[in-house]
Amino acid sequence: MPCCGESDPPHEAIRVLSQPQRHGSHGRKPWRCVRLIVMLLHALFIGAVFLLDPALRSQIRQDQWYMCLYGGLVLFTLAQYLYTANSSPGYVADMLKAGSAMHATFINTTTISKQVCSKNGSLNYFMSRSKIEQHNPQSATPSSLLQMMDLYPPGSSSRDLTCSYCHLIQPPRTKHCHDCDKCILQFDHHCTWLGTCIGIRNHCRFWWYIFGQASLVIWTVALYIQFLHVDMNGSWLKGLTGLTLLLPLIVILIVLLILLMLHTYLALTNQTTYEIARWKRISYLRGVPRKVHPFSKGICRNLYDLCLSRQKGYVLEAVPPLDELEARARPYTCRDVICCRCC
Repeated sequence: MPCCGESDPPHEAIRVLSQPQRHGSHGRKPWRCVRLIVMLLHALFIGAVFLLDPALRSQIRQDQWYMCLYGGLVLFTLAQYLYTANSSPGYVADMLKAGSAMHATFINTTTISKQVCSKNGSLNYFMSRSKIEQHNPQSATPSSLLQMMDLYPPGSSSRDLTCSYCHLIQPPRTKHCHDCDKCILQFDHHCTWLGTCIGIRNHCRFWWYIFGQASLVIWTVALYIQFLHVDMNGSWLKGLTGLTLLLPLIVILIVLLILLMLHTYLALTNQTTYEIARWKRISYLRGVPRKVHPFSKGICRNLYDLCLSRQKGYVLEAVPPLDELEARARPYTCRDVICCRCC
């Protein structure tokens, strides 16, 4: 299969991506069993505390709002779990389908936005003014290749940026997932418990799921501790059962809190888990100072783009030039704090 950028037309690469080839033992796993296990674990830990603690059942009958709040949190967490698990993380193949034959518009601002529109959606490219001026419309290279390469620093090799499985130039922050067998835009990680990748389209939903799950586990742990404290002189079998369920819940809570803090930090700085873990292996990040967040636009803008942006289609971020990244690495001054300089 020839790589994108050779003599084959761009729509051929799009057709191949829409029907990816399976390779080796990789491919999509039967994630339904994992999701069923997650549901059963929720039923086990939540149901057990109500069965073990008669005082809690009487409290629910007296204060129905207590059960409504707890039940609402359970439903919110499960809804976020199912919503995230069944949502698309943002596949490169879907992006190409949405922007396969369209009209391009350039906006004359400091950061040029190249919008490619189609009846299925829109595809937005952010590139600097100098890169657009270097764009040669007479080139025989397919326009899709030029659009992807314009997002990288000058001198980047298309061979180093081509996915060896999809045979396509990957936009920045993209990685091929062997479990999903597709390239994921703004790849964070593949979540085994959700059975899907976390990417540009579902990272915000994933954060809300972790937040809801951590809140639910905190509340459930408090109920178990309350039961063990009240029933200290009761049946030893109930106490042993409650303690046996409480210990793994505490471990789960610690893991969830670490995940919540990590992904909160990633959201505030516009980073991904993959970029932090593989910083030196990503070619266009090797020369970036370690304390600099190359794709950060400031805390407020990062949160807005992640959670509140209603822009249709896909937004691809260009790798900032090296001089801009070096300027970000300089020590902060009072002026930088007043101007909310992003790092």
